Amino acid sequence: MTAARAKLLSLLHEQADRPGDAPLISDDSGTTSAGQLVGRVDARTRALREAGVGPGVLVGTVAWPAAEFVTDVFAIISTGAVAVPLSRRTTPWELRRVRERCALDFLSAPHGSPTALPVTVADRGARTLSGVREPGRETARHHAFDEAATAQITSGTTGYPRVALRSAAALLAEAENYRTALGLGPRSRLVCPVPLQHAYGFGLCAVAATLAGAPVRYLTPDKPRLLLRELADDDVTLFVGVPPMLRLLAKAARTPPHDGRAVGFLSAGMALDAHTAELVATRLGGHVGQVYGTTETGPICVRSPAPWQPGAPGPGAPLPGVEVGLTPVPEAAGDGADASPAAPGEAVTGLVTVTSPSMMLGYADGRSVDATPLRDGFTTGDLARWEGPELVLAGRLSTSINVAGAKVSPEEVEAVLLAFPDVASCLVSGVDDPVLGQRISATVTPETVDLDKLDRFCRERLSPSCVPHAFASVAELPTTETGKVIRPRTGQLRNRESEN
Repeated sequence: MTAARAKLLSLLHEQADRPGDAPLISDDSGTTSAGQLVGRVDARTRALREAGVGPGVLVGTVAWPAAEFVTDVFAIISTGAVAVPLSRRTTPWELRRVRERCALDFLSAPHGSPTALPVTVADRGARTLSGVREPGRETARHHAFDEAATAQITSGTTGYPRVALRSAAALLAEAENYRTALGLGPRSRLVCPVPLQHAYGFGLCAVAATLAGAPVRYLTPDKPRLLLRELADDDVTLFVGVPPMLRLLAKAARTPPHDGRAVGFLSAGMALDAHTAELVATRLGGHVGQVYGTTETGPICVRSPAPWQPGAPGPGAPLPGVEVGLTPVPEAAGDGADASPAAPGEAVTGLVTVTSPSMMLGYADGRSVDATPLRDGFTTGDLARWEGPELVLAGRLSTSINVAGAKVSPEEVEAVLLAFPDVASCLVSGVDDPVLGQRISATVTPETVDLDKLDRFCRERLSPSCVPHAFASVAELPTTETGKVIRPRTGQLRNRESEN
């Protein structure tokens, strides 16, 4: 066992040694104390080893219920194997797609789950362990994955899934950054309705909070009234969310869910727009914080929740040990621009490039590791600029819209659309145009939004090149599990063209 894996497990055992048996994990199945969790991890480690799980072996684990999932993760790491978190909504077709990139040897899932491999290896407690070989046959070891502790599937909204391999040392660095930035400890009380297979929920709640002894209540995100009742608990200190969820929660709140104290609301997964931050402060009475990171790098910036101020710029300064450079976008670099990254303080928009102790080893590619994306740092695809020592996000290069040579960030246009009171969600995209190159199309929900008023609202706030040329309203937009709008086609739209 590597020193980093041993340290992870040592930190877990330290929590079990604390006096008392207060719940560390609460979910639909009940509560689990640190001592109970360690006992389950030790027992599951033995069972996994008996089944043939060991170094270099890939073990998928369905990320629900939370206590069973966290037990799986630490047990798999303890055997020296690689934990692969999977959504509880993973279909057999999606599982086949994952296995094309990441050849799972075993899979742990709740009884009756359709997410399974061909051979049942063992039934243990509330979980079934399935595999690709009959029990008793030796499992092939993938030596290329020996250093990896987890293999996390990128949750991008387009394209083919990729699998980011991360070491135990990277998990430790991530957990320590979260612990210090957010003050996690036994006196913390977290509410987590975000999916645990995603990098944000996994790194912050399943790993960092567990190792810090910070109790977490895991809930599903589809019941805002239940979430508001949880927030009324005097012990809650931090709500772990994403912007669409925070908007839904704020709009469902008739009064602030608590009196005399401010719960911290943390947002990640996409840029936090000013309107959502204001709703959290005014409707929920909360403090607002942000996380900026990727599956490949772990957290890059963490702004601890603080009283809301109009115009708060972004996720803050890079975390200790994290180096961020802003590389000129390819077109600018190709025109003879200085290709060296912009340093903190330089007001230049560029591509975020990161070097971090929590960064991945590379992508799983069959039975090998592709580390080429890490040369000279990992380029996230996000556009940003410096404001003093702090990073301010400005959209993504891949979604940038080229209107007659002017680069328009759809995320910045979407922030204005979301500030319109009747808009619940939105999608801004580029449409090919023979004259301008691209035109801006904006789709909003619900379908009752007054598009003429929305057009005027945008013209009052956006420069002419950023005002959408076409508006549409629909009943709903397709989203990911976290509520993030998926950027491909929006289906049949009711359009209204506007002249610019």
